[in-house]
Amino acid sequence: MIMDSEVQAVIVALAVVASVFAAASLLRPEVTEPFEAIGLLDESCKIGYYPSELVVGGNATLCIFVSNYMGHPIYYKVVYKIGLNTTLPTNTTPSPEQAVMEWRGVLEHGGNTTFLVEVPFKPPEAYAGRDRVALIFELWNYDAERGEWVYTGRWVHLYVKPVKPPVPVG
Repeated sequence: MIMDSEVQAVIVALAVVASVFAAASLLRPEVTEPFEAIGLLDESCKIGYYPSELVVGGNATLCIFVSNYMGHPIYYKVVYKIGLNTTLPTNTTPSPEQAVMEWRGVLEHGGNTTFLVEVPFKPPEAYAGRDRVALIFELWNYDAERGEWVYTGRWVHLYVKPVKPPVPVG
């Protein structure tokens, strides 16, 4: 069978286009399930030895882990709050508690970071006498199109028992 030169040109063009699309999909795979994550680690930046009690007015040293698989770079912030089990965030709403501190950063797609934080533990007076209080860390992203911070629905928390500071002697 003899192939017409026009048919041959079309087949070559299709092969070139298919090769370009195949190479593009290998070099830049599509993100089918974009996600981001936040994690809480102990002061050695490992899973394990979290404080169970904190002195009111003292500090807690922990590590925060953030990762980005959204398919594009993100500008994020982690917001620290102190709350109760009734004021924990949900997947759709942040905690209503007042922000105590925040940390900001930028992550490329596929990137992650772990950073050490020292957070003050000064629960509101209304929480006095509680057996446990939550240290809450929420993940927020900056939406450049809207020009505002957006809660991602991702958060971690650690329950601790508040301990009164020692009474000075003398």
